[in-house]
Amino acid sequence: MPTTLKFSRWLDLSQLPGGWEISRVAVDWKGKPLLLVEEGKPPYPGRNASIEAQVAWMNTPPKGCHLVYWEGASRRALTFDNSSRLFSAFVQQFDDGWLLSGARSGGADVCDKRGQTKRTLDLGDAIRDVQTTASGRIWVSYFDEGVFGTGIGQNGLVCFNSLGRPIFKYAEFAEQHQLPFIHDCYAMNVAGEEEIWISYYSDFPLVAMRNFQLDRIWKEFGCISDAFAIHDGAVIFPKCYTRSEGKSQLLRRSLSSATEAEIVNAVDERGMAIDGLFTAAVRGADFYLLTDSALYKLQMES
Repeated sequence: MPTTLKFSRWLDLSQLPGGWEISRVAVDWKGKPLLLVEEGKPPYPGRNASIEAQVAWMNTPPKGCHLVYWEGASRRALTFDNSSRLFSAFVQQFDDGWLLSGARSGGADVCDKRGQTKRTLDLGDAIRDVQTTASGRIWVSYFDEGVFGTGIGQNGLVCFNSLGRPIFKYAEFAEQHQLPFIHDCYAMNVAGEEEIWISYYSDFPLVAMRNFQLDRIWKEFGCISDAFAIHDGAVIFPKCYTRSEGKSQLLRRSLSSATEAEIVNAVDERGMAIDGLFTAAVRGADFYLLTDSALYKLQMES
């Protein structure tokens, strides 16, 4: 029988103001979700629309860009004063405010609590993901156009300090430990101040590091798409390459055995299946699924 994991409804999306569309979901270092929202953008033309129509839509700026986040049990929202980075953008807590980074711009805005830009950093081009820590470290992973480009993204994974200076480069680390180099960093999980896990193309190893040192590697672990949780001695992750099928699927694979990944049934509090397409966002074991109607969080076993 497939494993069943229960997810609790964290937010019903109907509670958001009209015209607000979530562009990205992330998780902060406290395990709380971060929702980037675009307001007033025209409807997406659809996957079957022409490339010209899709590009025109992507280049159409929204009227407003917002962040929905949580302080304790309270939901908060703020509006960023600079919307130019919100296309394919990433947001994380940073210092006493926020870090807002574009995927292709190479720049990142350091914002205060109110969303006002204070300064900028250069984190490189072709960013796959950004995750920060409470001490001010900025972990950045890159996709293939950065890895095979000319900038800092050639390293596949870089850790910057709070001033935006690189203090760890995975290409150097991989050469030192005779690991495969990153061609495209598919998924990253900054699970703690000193703990980070990554999965990457093309050999798809699962690599665990602590304090910039190799902790363990699972060679040829298999493709992990976008995000993964380390939960109860196993890795839980969305199956790769399923979006074209119109339905996402979760998998679970033990860290201690050589067994293949098993299918996971995701259900809500009522035991109803969470079907259709969803987006996963994770830090450590804090695992969220975003569907077209709600945001869910994986319930931890007591």
